[in-house]
Amino acid sequence: MKGLRILWALALALMLSACTDVFLQQPYRVLLDPAQLGYEVDEQGRIIVVGNNAYVQVAPGAPGGYLDRYEYVAVDDSGNEVFAGSSSGSGFVGVEVPPGREEVDGQVKYVPKQSEPFRFSLDGKVASEHLQQGAPLNWRYRVTWFVTTSNGNEVSWSQEYQVKYPLK
Repeated sequence: MKGLRILWALALALMLSACTDVFLQQPYRVLLDPAQLGYEVDEQGRIIVVGNNAYVQVAPGAPGGYLDRYEYVAVDDSGNEVFAGSSSGSGFVGVEVPPGREEVDGQVKYVPKQSEPFRFSLDGKVASEHLQQGAPLNWRYRVTWFVTTSNGNEVSWSQEYQVKYPLK
Protein backbone atom coordinates (compact mmCIF):
# COMPACT_ATOMS: atom_id res chain seq x y z
CA MET A 1 0.00 0.00 0.00
CA LYS A 2 2.82 2.41 0.91
CA GLY A 3 4.55 1.64 -2.40
CA LEU A 4 1.36 2.52 -4.30
CA ARG A 5 1.16 5.91 -2.55
CA ILE A 6 4.76 6.63 -3.49
CA LEU A 7 4.04 5.77 -7.14
CA TRP A 8 0.97 8.05 -7.15
CA ALA A 9 2.97 10.86 -5.57
CA LEU A 10 5.72 10.42 -8.14
CA ALA A 11 3.19 10.41 -11.02
CA LEU A 12 1.52 13.55 -9.65
CA ALA A 13 4.88 15.30 -9.32
CA LEU A 14 5.76 14.47 -12.93
CA MET A 15 2.40 15.74 -14.20
CA LEU A 16 2.75 18.99 -12.28
CA SER A 17 6.31 19.51 -13.48
CA ALA A 18 5.06 19.34 -17.06
CA CYS A 19 2.71 22.26 -16.31
CA THR A 20 5.24 24.55 -14.64
CA ASP A 21 5.87 26.62 -17.76
CA VAL A 22 2.27 27.81 -17.70
CA PHE A 23 1.57 27.92 -13.97
CA LEU A 24 4.85 29.12 -12.50
CA GLN A 25 5.86 31.71 -15.06
CA GLN A 26 4.10 34.39 -17.02
CA PRO A 27 2.43 32.73 -20.04
CA TYR A 28 2.97 35.80 -22.26
CA ARG A 29 5.79 38.31 -22.82
CA VAL A 30 6.11 41.13 -25.33
CA LEU A 31 9.52 41.20 -26.99
CA LEU A 32 10.83 44.23 -28.88
CA ASP A 33 13.17 44.56 -31.83
CA PRO A 34 15.30 46.58 -31.15
CA ALA A 35 15.14 45.51 -27.49
CA GLN A 36 15.06 49.08 -26.08
CA LEU A 37 12.75 52.00 -26.79
CA GLY A 38 14.65 55.00 -28.06
CA TYR A 39 15.21 57.91 -30.34
CA GLU A 40 17.80 59.79 -32.39
CA VAL A 41 18.36 63.51 -32.92
CA ASP A 42 19.01 64.76 -36.45
CA GLU A 43 21.32 67.62 -37.55
CA GLN A 44 18.51 70.17 -37.10
CA GLY A 45 17.90 69.01 -33.50
CA ARG A 46 14.64 67.20 -34.28
CA ILE A 47 13.87 64.09 -32.26
CA ILE A 48 13.21 61.00 -34.36
CA VAL A 49 11.63 58.13 -32.44
CA VAL A 50 12.96 54.74 -33.55
CA GLY A 51 10.17 52.33 -34.47
CA ASN A 52 10.08 48.92 -32.80
CA ASN A 53 8.60 45.67 -33.99
CA ALA A 54 6.92 43.90 -31.09
CA TYR A 55 5.86 40.26 -30.72
CA VAL A 56 3.87 38.37 -28.11
CA GLN A 57 5.91 35.36 -26.99
CA VAL A 58 3.56 32.57 -25.82
CA ALA A 59 4.67 29.90 -23.31
CA PRO A 60 3.95 26.22 -24.09
CA GLY A 61 0.40 25.35 -23.06
CA ALA A 62 -0.86 28.94 -22.74
CA PRO A 63 -4.23 29.68 -24.35
CA GLY A 64 -4.50 31.83 -27.44
CA GLY A 65 -6.51 35.03 -27.64
CA TYR A 66 -5.94 38.69 -28.46
CA LEU A 67 -3.51 41.28 -27.16
CA ASP A 68 -6.09 44.03 -26.79
CA ARG A 69 -4.39 47.03 -25.23
CA TYR A 70 -1.63 48.45 -23.07
CA GLU A 71 -1.04 51.20 -20.53
CA TYR A 72 2.32 52.71 -19.66
CA VAL A 73 4.16 55.13 -17.44
CA ALA A 74 7.69 56.44 -17.86
CA VAL A 75 9.90 56.12 -14.78
CA ASP A 76 13.20 57.83 -14.03
CA ASP A 77 16.46 56.58 -12.49
CA SER A 78 14.87 56.53 -9.01
CA GLY A 79 11.76 54.64 -10.12
CA ASN A 80 9.53 57.73 -9.89
CA GLU A 81 6.98 58.52 -12.59
CA VAL A 82 8.34 61.14 -14.97
CA PHE A 83 4.98 62.85 -15.48
CA ALA A 84 3.50 62.17 -12.04
CA GLY A 85 -0.09 63.30 -11.71
CA SER A 86 -0.78 63.29 -15.42
CA SER A 87 -2.54 60.46 -17.18
CA SER A 88 -0.35 57.62 -18.35
CA GLY A 89 -0.26 56.61 -21.98
CA SER A 90 -2.35 53.82 -23.43
CA GLY A 91 -3.23 52.26 -26.74
CA PHE A 92 -5.07 49.49 -28.53
CA VAL A 93 -3.31 46.65 -30.30
CA GLY A 94 -5.76 43.97 -31.53
CA VAL A 95 -3.10 41.35 -32.35
CA GLU A 96 -4.01 37.66 -32.38
CA VAL A 97 -2.08 35.61 -29.81
CA PRO A 98 -1.58 31.99 -30.96
CA PRO A 99 -2.13 29.16 -28.45
CA GLY A 100 1.00 27.53 -27.03
CA ARG A 101 0.10 24.17 -28.46
CA GLU A 102 -0.37 22.47 -31.82
CA GLU A 103 -1.89 19.23 -33.00
CA VAL A 104 0.27 16.99 -35.20
CA ASP A 105 -1.09 13.65 -36.41
CA GLY A 106 -3.72 13.66 -33.66
CA GLN A 107 -1.14 14.35 -30.93
CA VAL A 108 -1.24 17.59 -28.96
CA LYS A 109 2.20 19.11 -28.43
CA TYR A 110 2.87 22.04 -26.12
CA VAL A 111 5.21 24.44 -27.87
CA PRO A 112 6.23 28.10 -27.58
CA LYS A 113 4.66 30.38 -30.18
CA GLN A 114 5.00 33.97 -31.31
CA SER A 115 2.40 36.41 -32.62
CA GLU A 116 2.63 38.36 -35.83
CA PRO A 117 4.62 41.59 -35.37
CA PHE A 118 3.01 44.88 -34.44
CA ARG A 119 4.44 48.39 -33.97
CA PHE A 120 5.20 49.73 -30.50
CA SER A 121 7.46 52.73 -29.95
CA LEU A 122 8.50 55.38 -27.47
CA ASP A 123 6.17 58.34 -26.93
CA GLY A 124 7.64 61.56 -28.39
CA LYS A 125 6.77 63.48 -25.20
CA VAL A 126 8.86 61.02 -23.16
CA ALA A 127 11.73 61.25 -25.66
CA SER A 128 11.70 65.06 -25.45
CA GLU A 129 11.73 65.08 -21.64
CA HIS A 130 14.47 62.41 -21.57
CA LEU A 131 16.66 64.55 -23.83
CA GLN A 132 15.96 67.72 -21.78
CA GLN A 133 17.05 65.85 -18.63
CA GLY A 134 20.41 65.00 -20.24
CA ALA A 135 19.49 61.50 -21.50
CA PRO A 136 19.86 59.67 -18.16
CA LEU A 137 20.82 56.00 -18.42
CA ASN A 138 18.11 54.26 -16.40
CA TRP A 139 14.79 55.66 -17.60
CA ARG A 140 12.25 52.94 -18.32
CA TYR A 141 8.80 52.44 -19.78
CA ARG A 142 6.65 50.37 -17.40
CA VAL A 143 4.02 48.78 -19.65
CA THR A 144 0.99 46.78 -18.54
CA TRP A 145 -0.25 44.53 -21.34
CA PHE A 146 -3.79 43.05 -21.51
CA VAL A 147 -4.67 39.80 -23.30
CA THR A 148 -8.21 38.43 -23.60
CA THR A 149 -7.82 34.67 -23.87
CA SER A 150 -9.88 32.39 -26.10
CA ASN A 151 -11.86 31.29 -23.03
CA GLY A 152 -12.80 34.90 -22.18
CA ASN A 153 -10.38 35.56 -19.30
CA GLU A 154 -8.35 38.75 -19.14
CA VAL A 155 -4.66 38.30 -18.36
CA SER A 156 -2.50 41.32 -17.58
CA TRP A 157 1.16 41.67 -16.70
CA SER A 158 3.78 44.40 -16.51
CA GLN A 159 7.12 44.63 -18.25
CA GLU A 160 9.79 47.30 -18.30
CA TYR A 161 11.76 48.50 -21.32
CA GLN A 162 14.81 50.73 -21.19
CA VAL A 163 14.65 54.19 -22.80
CA LYS A 164 17.85 54.74 -24.76
CA TYR A 165 19.49 57.62 -26.61
CA PRO A 166 20.90 57.23 -29.15
CA LEU A 167 19.23 54.06 -30.30
CA LYS A 168 20.80 52.95 -33.57
